[in-house]
Amino acid sequence: MPPVGPNDLPFPRRMQVLVLLALAAVIYLGTASWPPLIDDADASHALVSREMNATGDYVVMRLDGVRYLQKAPLHYWMVAGLFRVLGENAFATRLPDALAMLALVLMVYLFGRRFFGDRAGFYGGLATATGIGFWMFTRIMIPEAIYTFFFVVIFYLFLRAWTGSLDPRIGYWGAAAAMALAVLTRALIAVIFPLAIVFLFLVATGGWRRWRELRIFSSAGIFLLIAAPWHIMAELRAPGFAWWYFINEHFKRAVGSRWPPDYDAVPLWAWLLAHLAWWFPWSIFLVLLAKLFPAPRKWRDLDAAGQARLLLFIWAGFILFFFSMTGGSRMEYYAFAAWPAVTALLGLAIARAEEEGSPWLRRSQAALAALGLVIAAGLGYAVWASFDVSSTTDISKLLQTRETDFYRVSMAHLLDLRPRAFAVLRGPAIGAALSFLLGFGLAWLLRRRARHVAATLAVALAMAGFAISANFAFKQFGPHMSSHELARAVVPFLRSQDQLVVVEFDSASSLVFYTGRRRAYVWREAYHTLESMAKMFPDSPKIFLDDPALAAMWRGPTRVFLSVPAELQEKTLAELPADSMFLLEEFGGKAIYVNERVRPEMRSVAELAQRR
Repeated sequence: MPPVGPNDLPFPRRMQVLVLLALAAVIYLGTASWPPLIDDADASHALVSREMNATGDYVVMRLDGVRYLQKAPLHYWMVAGLFRVLGENAFATRLPDALAMLALVLMVYLFGRRFFGDRAGFYGGLATATGIGFWMFTRIMIPEAIYTFFFVVIFYLFLRAWTGSLDPRIGYWGAAAAMALAVLTRALIAVIFPLAIVFLFLVATGGWRRWRELRIFSSAGIFLLIAAPWHIMAELRAPGFAWWYFINEHFKRAVGSRWPPDYDAVPLWAWLLAHLAWWFPWSIFLVLLAKLFPAPRKWRDLDAAGQARLLLFIWAGFILFFFSMTGGSRMEYYAFAAWPAVTALLGLAIARAEEEGSPWLRRSQAALAALGLVIAAGLGYAVWASFDVSSTTDISKLLQTRETDFYRVSMAHLLDLRPRAFAVLRGPAIGAALSFLLGFGLAWLLRRRARHVAATLAVALAMAGFAISANFAFKQFGPHMSSHELARAVVPFLRSQDQLVVVEFDSASSLVFYTGRRRAYVWREAYHTLESMAKMFPDSPKIFLDDPALAAMWRGPTRVFLSVPAELQEKTLAELPADSMFLLEEFGGKAIYVNERVRPEMRSVAELAQRR
């Protein structure tokens, strides 16, 4: 397969970079400051970074004062540094992920341009910038985009050194340094995956005979120099860290025996099919990849472009296969690190199909236009069906909510949607419908007229419109998924000597964040992960309350603010004295009770019951 020309796009390389950066900046930086941080992992992880700055301890992380032994530190270091510069807010929290996505888009572009040509690289960058999954899983503070960027750097430097276009010392030593940074971002899989993928590539191509060229020992030294110090210091400062971090959190989670079990595995069939959504709209062109897979009989005689294609297939295939086999814990985004390999291949496939005049390209484009019409019609129906509902209604009252255990997978909240909820989502739904209908329709017309670059750009711009609309929708979900509004109600009355109590820490972590508290008491911890880590260390703060302890605190002289999720309000009201329970605020299905009047007009639960 001959390489694409030096630059077969109608605009120069500087413009290619500017277009990609501008598009990625609109999608990721433009949506980083809103909505507020949500409960669960998002605000909980931000609290870990806040605690770093408060304690000055950047080795042993803490959450609510308890040693937090689950995660690698680099992402938290980044957010802690930005908190010092930009303040503790949603934008500073999401900025590392947003910047990582800009860098990831550029790295996919550079990879594709180096080995396949400008058009393939540009299209791969567009697919990375606008794929739904990339955007969706950078809305919360998780490190996938950051360590995936390091993965692209690793394979780019390795392949350039391997094919002779880069000094081996720069290539292999740079790849080792990037792998170390990936380990400090995402732990063990950040070394297992790259080494396994490179090994399989060397075996497939017969390159294992050249193993001496890899500078294995010096590269290992660079890797350990960067990656080892934090792990050693963490074990010395928190004995037991190594067992929890390496064995319990990684090995046992993979096989499904981690304690406590605060996670679920998405069924394999659903997990695999979901990737069609995560790669959308570019997944419609997956049929074009068939022609790119190198014939096995030629693997040992491939040129640089052929080796790059083979490496991308091995890269994506190994990660997808790995998580297909590890059913103990399989969240929707776990294969994130494989996605740039897929988008790079899709960029090449579309460029080749354009060059060859493939009928499958036109058919795929027509299918995308038809799908855009179907999605737009579905959104239009949902908007029409919601016209009898006020658009100012609290969205939590229009959703189908479930018990806490249902939300152990990341996208479970999407299943809460009912047509009536679109009363609050009308604007975003109409924006998304128009993006799909007009953008994909225009792309189809342009493709029919062989204006291929414009057609591919139209698809990308449609997805940018969708991302902006979806983020507005995400903002409307804020009251349901975040406790930001409750925090605004509490802050005017919360004094330094008052106590904040939350039911299930993760269900109210954004309340703790936005009230500026370093500590909150926890009543009825659902999954006991934080409590289990606290039991490992006798000096952990005594923040976990049983029923008698909460009752004693509630009757004591200290003012107490209690956050209660919707599903536990009835039980809470039955267990605490109604004459000293005052409802301060109720929003998004969650409520804040206080054990004394903070406003003269407040009435206790008992007084309200008598009036009824």
